[in-house]
Amino acid sequence: MDSNIEQKLGFDRIRQMVKEQCTNELAARMADEMAYMTEHEPLCHELQLTEEMRQIVLMENEFPQQDFIDLTPTLTHLHVGNTFIPLEALFDLKLSLRTIRECYHFLTSEDKMQYAALRNLAIEVELGYGGKSSQLNVINSLLGKLIDDHGELYDNASPALAEIRRTKARKAAEVDAQVSSTLARAKREGWAPEGAEVTIRDGRPVIPLLTTHRRKIKGLIQDESATRLTAFVEPAEVVELGNDLRELDFDERHEIQRILLTFSDRLRPLLPQLEEAYRFLARIDFLRAKARVAVELGASVPILHREPRIEWMDARHPILYLQKKDGVVPFNIGLNGTNGQNGQRILIISGPNAGGKSVLLKAVGLIQYMLQCGMPVPLRPTSECGMFGSIFIDIGDQQSIDNDLSTYTSHLQNMKALLASADEKTLFLLDELGGGTEPRSGCAIAEAVLDELYNKGAFGVVTTHFADLKLLADRLPGIVNGAMLFDTEAMRPLYQLAIGHPGSSFAFEIAESIGFPKNILDRAGELVGREQLNFEHQLQQLELDKKEIARQKEELRVADEFLAEVTQKYQHLNDNLQARRHEIIGSARREAQQILVDANRTVERTISDIKSAKAEKEATRKAREALADATEQNLKAQTELKAQKEKRQPAVQDSGSDKEMPILVGSIVRIDGEETFGEVVEIKGKKAVVESNSVRMTIPLSRLTGTAKQKIPTDRKAVSVSRSIYDDLNDKRKHFNPTLDLRGHRAEEAISELHQFLDNAILLGEKEVRILHGKGYGILMQIISQELQAMREVRTFHPEKIELGGAGITVVELR
Repeated sequence: MDSNIEQKLGFDRIRQMVKEQCTNELAARMADEMAYMTEHEPLCHELQLTEEMRQIVLMENEFPQQDFIDLTPTLTHLHVGNTFIPLEALFDLKLSLRTIRECYHFLTSEDKMQYAALRNLAIEVELGYGGKSSQLNVINSLLGKLIDDHGELYDNASPALAEIRRTKARKAAEVDAQVSSTLARAKREGWAPEGAEVTIRDGRPVIPLLTTHRRKIKGLIQDESATRLTAFVEPAEVVELGNDLRELDFDERHEIQRILLTFSDRLRPLLPQLEEAYRFLARIDFLRAKARVAVELGASVPILHREPRIEWMDARHPILYLQKKDGVVPFNIGLNGTNGQNGQRILIISGPNAGGKSVLLKAVGLIQYMLQCGMPVPLRPTSECGMFGSIFIDIGDQQSIDNDLSTYTSHLQNMKALLASADEKTLFLLDELGGGTEPRSGCAIAEAVLDELYNKGAFGVVTTHFADLKLLADRLPGIVNGAMLFDTEAMRPLYQLAIGHPGSSFAFEIAESIGFPKNILDRAGELVGREQLNFEHQLQQLELDKKEIARQKEELRVADEFLAEVTQKYQHLNDNLQARRHEIIGSARREAQQILVDANRTVERTISDIKSAKAEKEATRKAREALADATEQNLKAQTELKAQKEKRQPAVQDSGSDKEMPILVGSIVRIDGEETFGEVVEIKGKKAVVESNSVRMTIPLSRLTGTAKQKIPTDRKAVSVSRSIYDDLNDKRKHFNPTLDLRGHRAEEAISELHQFLDNAILLGEKEVRILHGKGYGILMQIISQELQAMREVRTFHPEKIELGGAGITVVELR
């Protein structure tokens, strides 16, 4: 491939972004060495490692974040005998070995099995963390006893060092006491300036004296002020003590060197193992840098095939996305070649200047190059990508004064090199093919070049303004046209790629929009032919109309599905209501019959009592009173039963004035038991399809009553309520997000939001939703699982696929 391909595509900027994210010098060198891979297995492995690290960056807060220090230069230096590790490097060794140990334990822990590739990477490296007696654990333990968290050796690092530092502390205290005493005397005698304090000159404690009194105290003059009014004198009493302290400093330095040399000798046999550990640390830092860049780009790992293929959805130019984020228009592109030589392999893009043709060309090359360098790319994760043996790009002005090359000559030389090396695994990207020379000749050469590349089975994307190249799609089945769309009303490019038809350059429209002289444009229109201009304009407008129709068709499909679902729910509720109605009526009849039976028994018992008492007045009176009480109770029970029946049973109003008519298609009918009228749309055997308030229902003919009405009576209140509910449901569906993010929520907040979210999902008829809760310690995930298990509306739930988030996301299927 061209040695400047990374600069032409912009991959050099992606590489620099990865380097800036590296905190380890060896990792930065790995970023420099990141290269285009053509073997399927190594590339899949690298992409899997990067994708798992991306998941860690997004969801694992406990993964180590600092002290990814590269100590390989220091370890290399230690291979030489009688050398020792510097004190600063010893402190870095302690910090970085701690990071290595934390990375190893994180990746090999039982609850991180989802990061299989990274786990294998850690296991394959012989880090020696198998037990407390392992060499690296011994070194870590020794470092913890030698050096503190501020980078200083502990006093007890050796008995000699402890004795030296104790002696130094005692001598220093004596010096402080002697100097303070001398200074106090100088202040009493007036020999020292007002506010004088003990200072340090050349590492020696001195007291400031007025120059006129500098001989009043015996000692050494170490310095004087710039005005020469103050002399700094080291009292004679502390000179000897200062010399002792200086010697103790030398002793301490030599003892520290001895300790470091002893430690280095112990470290030397482990240098190969340590170097491997630091290469592992650099590898982790490099993968983390790539993962961070992927997060910044909104990138992921697509489906990867061995053979050349491009089936991309929602692709975005990586660098342009960094600059504009949501302002970048994504594109879909398909070059699959699945039908052998006749498969769709070459895309010819045409359209207006500044419409995004060259940007899209570079985006295709950059995304494919990034992918085969082992980096996630800004595509939808379900996109399918293949592997290309080489990428060839010819873009921009490559005129060279040094080589005596014109722009067109340089393009021809590039075409020559491409034709010599192209095969079925080549991806070529050619900008403005055939331009830079006389149009007829340039177009002919360009057409011949594409013919040859087509015959070689190569894949490619080409931009052009030549009409003859656009016609190749009609002649060769492996070539397809594409157009960058243009808004002819607003006179601006839309930056949208539409595959299947050629585009127009819109030269006249663009010239008119910038105020180009009208008489010149009119003359040009006469020369080129108004029919041609109108044809291109109509072709573009047809494509825009096609996209608008497709959008409206999709909206209608969604609305139809929603309406069918609402109708089904309504039918279900109506059937339940009818069943409940029959149940209530049957229950009421049984209760009424029981009341009559009880009343008859009471009467019979009363008559029997009267007869047995031989019609005594008192007994008769009591029996009559008992009968009156029973009658009153029965009447009360009947009244309550009637009230319950009226409360439970929907009111049915008699149409009165409507004469019952036969039911035919187009008849206005009333649904029995309801105040609802509708029009018969279709009759299916013993059932009819009735439309009422824009809702179609299938109802048995036995439940319909024909009327003489010519149109459906309008119940404004019902229509208003129906429309309000329908609009409210539409608004909910429009703003409903099928993924609920509960990360960082407390348990009570999470449970409340979960219930509200699932209520809305059930109302809108959603069948599957996702709960994003992260991993962490798993507490929030456990609480959510308990809540979901207790909900009857939940059919099942399970963790998301590893490549889409794994255990950090729960997929919920609703009934």
